[in-house]
Amino acid sequence: MGPVERLVTGLVFVTLGAAGFAVGRIHLRPQDPVAQPIAFNHRVHAEDLECETCHEGAQSSMHSGLPGLSTCLLCHEEPLTESAEEAKIGRLVADGQEQVFRKLFRLPDNVYYTHRRHAGVAELECETCHGDIAQTETPPETPLLRMTMDFCLDCHEHEGVSSDCTRCHR
Repeated sequence: MGPVERLVTGLVFVTLGAAGFAVGRIHLRPQDPVAQPIAFNHRVHAEDLECETCHEGAQSSMHSGLPGLSTCLLCHEEPLTESAEEAKIGRLVADGQEQVFRKLFRLPDNVYYTHRRHAGVAELECETCHGDIAQTETPPETPLLRMTMDFCLDCHEHEGVSSDCTRCHR
């Protein structure tokens, strides 16, 4: 291969590498902030309630699910305080809204994850993947822990669980 061909080949590889890096930075960047409609105080609720009280299926389903306002009304049908957030629940219910909370965690479409396998079968604590969410007094705008492949692989290695690609990727 002559000097010009080596130069062109090198430039192609550098360009492909830079493009791959740019695509990775875009797709792996921190998620856009998510604003919740209600300034939910996890700390107050976690003092008396288990996570699955509001997040149905956290141990038995693929997804834990976000609570709807009907779940909030189990305790807050009558306001417990005179806070603006309690009044907001009543207004949202009066407007006919049920699902107002917004999803914070987003995994790539090719990732197969199930709460049942992790929280139910493996009995992982919620904090393992969700961080210290139970101690937050206002909803975080981004996940407290960043779910990356390295994060998952480190846990699988630490717990002695299979890291076979086809178990988690479809």
